[in-house]
Amino acid sequence: MIVFRRCGSVLFLLLYLVLLHGCASMLARTEPPRVHLVGLQLQQMDLFEQRYLVRLRVQNPNDFPLRVRGLDFRVDIDGERFADGVSNRPLEVPAFGEALAEVEVSSSLWSLARRLRDAGEAGVGAMEYRLHGRVALTGYAVPLGFESSGNLGALVPVR
Repeated sequence: MIVFRRCGSVLFLLLYLVLLHGCASMLARTEPPRVHLVGLQLQQMDLFEQRYLVRLRVQNPNDFPLRVRGLDFRVDIDGERFADGVSNRPLEVPAFGEALAEVEVSSSLWSLARRLRDAGEAGVGAMEYRLHGRVALTGYAVPLGFESSGNLGALVPVR
């Protein structure tokens, strides 16, 4: 009886290690998606908060589709926090393809006023942005991080 328990314990441990190795190797071969800010449009402006529609281009460098179940990100402008956004809308990104995600974000009036004041005569087009966050994928326990940056003048207004 004791021999069967030990064999059962050893078999259970081996099965656990094989499954753990399979999950780890699957995660190790997955390249994180590339996420870029491609549009920003003011939706609503109140005294204390503004709502923007942000368009993100999600690119998949993998040879299999990615099923995005959520996004969590932040936009910094000229090195300071501008807006935060989250989305739980599912998004399928084909293998070696891309998809667009539209997400509403919020920022404060003071944040916007500081950015515009600091832009001065150079204008909004000269302002630099940094986008960083995490993408939660179906079938993955750990979200994958992303980061990109660029110039606000290069953005196409969201229509």
